[in-house]
Amino acid sequence: MTPPDCSVKDPEFKGKNERGRQIDIETNSVAGRRRLIVGLAWPALAESILASFISMVDMMMVSGLGAYAINAVGLVTQPRFVLLASFMALGVGATAMAARFKGARDKKNANAVLNQAITMTIILTAILCALMLIGGESLLRLLAGKNISERTIQEAMGYLRIQVYGFPTLSLTFCINAVLRGVGNTRTSFYSNTAANIVNVFFNYCMIGGNLGFPAMGVRGASLATVIGQFVGLCIVIYTVCRNGEYLKFDLRQLVRIDLSMIRRLLNIGLPALGEQLIMRVGMLIFTAIITSLGENAYASHMIAINIQQLSFTTGLAFGAAAATAVGQSLGRVRADLAMIYVRTTQNMCSLVSLIVAVFLFFGGEMVASLYSNDVDIIHQSAHILKIIAVSNPFSNARFVYMSALRGAGDSRFAAIITFVGVLLVRPIISWVLITHHLPFQIGLTGVWISLVSDGFICYAISKVRFMHGAWQTIEV
Repeated sequence: MTPPDCSVKDPEFKGKNERGRQIDIETNSVAGRRRLIVGLAWPALAESILASFISMVDMMMVSGLGAYAINAVGLVTQPRFVLLASFMALGVGATAMAARFKGARDKKNANAVLNQAITMTIILTAILCALMLIGGESLLRLLAGKNISERTIQEAMGYLRIQVYGFPTLSLTFCINAVLRGVGNTRTSFYSNTAANIVNVFFNYCMIGGNLGFPAMGVRGASLATVIGQFVGLCIVIYTVCRNGEYLKFDLRQLVRIDLSMIRRLLNIGLPALGEQLIMRVGMLIFTAIITSLGENAYASHMIAINIQQLSFTTGLAFGAAAATAVGQSLGRVRADLAMIYVRTTQNMCSLVSLIVAVFLFFGGEMVASLYSNDVDIIHQSAHILKIIAVSNPFSNARFVYMSALRGAGDSRFAAIITFVGVLLVRPIISWVLITHHLPFQIGLTGVWISLVSDGFICYAISKVRFMHGAWQTIEV
């Protein structure tokens, strides 16, 4: 990539941009850099917080049907993320490429990234949905083991089938938002996901228990409500890339034309990210099987804690998205020094918010858990897990920022290595030591969660060392 002439100020980076104001990425003002990070992070943070609260409300509404419903939705969570893994990986490549081209003022190639990413998403979605329809039941039964009831498994199957048929809406929304984030547009993701979540809750109310003239569909109603919300979100992102005045524009001619050169560049970043996602999903599938072996109450407590844990991750994910965009655009301007400054600024802001969330989870966990269930044992176990999450929260979120920065620079291979170490080495070893019946520790669900958060500390340390070493500064995308 030819280095741009950074002495020339680009109106696409300073002053009015397509739909608002944007601070020059090369600003020398500390306040300006903070405003830029906040501008990138606040829509993602608001989106994540709202999504977390909506997810919590969603689970609370489902939990009214009983513990079996919580477990049915929980069983589908990991297969659903297996489907998403490919698009998360493609999104990593698309975000990094779009950010680099935006930084280099190469609008034509930034748009090529959008259209080729959409093409790849359509093809992948068709293949993966077909595979999940064929093998979904076998996967659910493997995860359920022998301690989960047949009723729960059947409800999970009904939920999964609806999710698979509606998956194209989610994959396309995810893909387009990933490219938009790369060029600095984090607001569209906020608007689309906010609308999707609000619609989801409304139809949950209508279809889970049968209100406003709708049939009572139980767990299947919750799944259908999710798909309807996702469709609304897709409509919003498609409108964004079709309207005039946007930096990125949907082009049907590019969509039907396969650009092998661009696809290879996307895959160069995306394939290592796919490996990372698959490692993560395999690790979580293993843990789901481990936790279901502890019984229905333990699994229900685990799912409640997982659901609330999303709130603790919102900070890291939001500031991580800001870091990825800032790093990619800085490298596009051949300013690795600026990328370092932005990550340090982002990390400081993330740490402050993470501490606030950690205090809330530590002292308010039992109160929040009681909103999901009346079972004292489930509430107690969930609250205990939330204290473990709270202690690890600042380090977990710091890890997200460093790893997102590495991905934004195109260093997705090392991010995959970090994930492998944490998920398939650290977690299983610690988990085995703390829950096996043949050793004196045997602390059950607590042991599982200690192993889950322990890899966060290790991945934080490794990713920080990698970022500070600076090898990512010379990666070409």
